[in-house]
Amino acid sequence: MDFHKNKKLIGLLFVLALLAGWLFSQKVLAPLPLPAATLKINNSVIKVEIATRPQTQYQGLSGRKSLEANAGMLFDYTDKQIREFVMRNMNFPLDIIFIADGKIINIAANLTPEGAQPKEIYRSAQPVNQVLEVNGGYCEKNGIKVGDQVLINQAL
Repeated sequence: MDFHKNKKLIGLLFVLALLAGWLFSQKVLAPLPLPAATLKINNSVIKVEIATRPQTQYQGLSGRKSLEANAGMLFDYTDKQIREFVMRNMNFPLDIIFIADGKIINIAANLTPEGAQPKEIYRSAQPVNQVLEVNGGYCEKNGIKVGDQVLINQAL
């Protein structure tokens, strides 16, 4: 190839990269939706997205504008460890529910959103294999407390 053809090819690749970036930002090429399920805690039924991959667990609900009333995100892990969560780039308060083998271990309630450099860290009281995020005040409103059982239905 001569110089002019290479220059045209580089220009075309640049335009395609810009187009792909724009399409991704417009959610045309957005990531696939997360798996979904329903949880039951006492009489509350919660529709959840399930985050199992490190990338989706790190992102969590950060950057979202809101969360439906009876919805949440379930962070599902293959092992039990002390888990730490922050309110990085959140736009609304959350209740964070720490769960070990289907039983609520502790709840961090009505947490205040923080920016890109969060200061507060919320930890499980003991090793857990799941963490559920719901709207702030949800646990108090629905009588959810430490010791309650969490039942997971089949994936939707």
